[in-house]
Amino acid sequence: MEFDKNSTIKLAKLARLSVNDNQLNSLEKDLKSILKFIDQLKEINTEDIDPTSNSLDQKLILRDDIAENTLSNEDLLKNVPESELGFFVVPKVIE
Repeated sequence: MEFDKNSTIKLAKLARLSVNDNQLNSLEKDLKSILKFIDQLKEINTEDIDPTSNSLDQKLILRDDIAENTLSNEDLLKNVPESELGFFVVPKVIE
């Protein structure tokens, strides 16, 4: 995939970034470099490698999942900027 000026502008718009012409050229150069590196990674043969392999051959340490020091709902909501009906109120992020 190639990044030209138009696709860089479109990507910046989707990311809600305001980019001037100087930044646009630099961003386009950086994106091309990143995509070139990703293409290099795609060439690596990983067919016989376990996706969860660890080069250090360490084992995960498991522990019991025990709930401790729980807070009441009132204590949790004491310092929040806004709450309603016992829940956190956050700004809408999906239009």
